[in-house]
Amino acid sequence: MQTSVQKSDVLIIEDSVAVCVLISEFLKKLGYQNVHYCNTGQDGIDKFEELVKAGRVPIVLLDFNLPDINGDNVIVGIFRIRPDAKVIIETANEKDDTGIKNAISSGAYQYLQKPIRFESIKNIMNVLEEENKILSGTTEINTEEMSEKILSLLKSSMRISLARVVEYCNLKREETMNYLKELISKGKAAKLEDIKEISCANCGSVKIGQTFHCPSCNSSNFKHGSLIEHYDCGNFSQEDSYKDNMCPKCRKEIKVIGVDYRLLKNYYSCNECKDKFPEPANDYLCLKCNSKFKLDDAKWITTEGFRATDS
Repeated sequence: MQTSVQKSDVLIIEDSVAVCVLISEFLKKLGYQNVHYCNTGQDGIDKFEELVKAGRVPIVLLDFNLPDINGDNVIVGIFRIRPDAKVIIETANEKDDTGIKNAISSGAYQYLQKPIRFESIKNIMNVLEEENKILSGTTEINTEEMSEKILSLLKSSMRISLARVVEYCNLKREETMNYLKELISKGKAAKLEDIKEISCANCGSVKIGQTFHCPSCNSSNFKHGSLIEHYDCGNFSQEDSYKDNMCPKCRKEIKVIGVDYRLLKNYYSCNECKDKFPEPANDYLCLKCNSKFKLDDAKWITTEGFRATDS
């Protein structure tokens, strides 16, 4: 006799209260009674840690564009606490957007296109429930189900490496290749050029995330935008601080670019130490063993690449 598997807690990290309420009510209709939500990325990380310490690892629905910190940093913060966390991204961006591709390759489970359809939420939660049953030993995965799991993984990215499929599906290399060859023979997958990627020098995992921080104080509390330098008084601050083209320091109007001021696009400002920099510093984080390392210390591996076909 099979035993039922208790539904997981769900944590919604979303700045729109209305969206939080709508998703929460729908999840409760699906049987998820323990639904929590936060409106900022940092509150979401803190709540996730609180739930994990209480012995409840929630499924996370994450709005990728939050007002305080970006979605990448939220994902890394969650994976620091539990590298096996299931994070589902909510975004209006397309799947081939660079940020979304990086998030999925870093370990995000799946993404939901905004405006969110309840049917899409239901489908993802059903898949997660089946995986939970498999991991808890209440069901056995068969060959067909494993093949579908690998195909679903291929569909989640424009291209994916053999090493990543092996790790995500917890299979041996030879087993994985057999499944991939079968999918190719059925026209459901295609082989691509080899993929070279970073792996952890400590455990060999390819589940690697990136953390970004201020080069001066190492804080991740920074914002991206354009800077204006006013020549007359030397003020150098974010473009949005110049209200009605008035310098926030000397209160003079800026008129002609190149004469009164210069504009520096794509700059960053630290909200902690107030430093300004063209690019944030970054480290790499293994989402399996939590090792943190620089690019120079990374281990590079090369394996075959694959993708799902349109058929």
